[in-house]
Amino acid sequence: MKLLIQLHTPTEIASYEGCALALTLATFGHEVQLYLDAPVFGLLMQTDSRLHGMIQSLELYDMPAAWLPDDVFSGWVTGMLPVDLSSQLTLIPEVINAADFDQILTF
Repeated sequence: MKLLIQLHTPTEIASYEGCALALTLATFGHEVQLYLDAPVFGLLMQTDSRLHGMIQSLELYDMPAAWLPDDVFSGWVTGMLPVDLSSQLTLIPEVINAADFDQILTF
């Protein structure tokens, strides 16, 4: 199953639950793509947040880099992100087809 999990809510618990679900599904062989919207970015940049630590481990779960919205973060991804996060984040592709995903979940 191919899933897109979007994290939109800027609260620690909502981002934690969405990311934990993504990591759990990836553990069981599902293809999971994370999308981190602008409101979640503040949590991501806090080095002591659970989301910060979880995003660092995406490649351990064979997950692709999490998507960030291009219109907001184009400058951040090119050099301003902390080194421990930069390899785990990428700008959202120009073309995304919802039909490419079996399910889209939003937190």
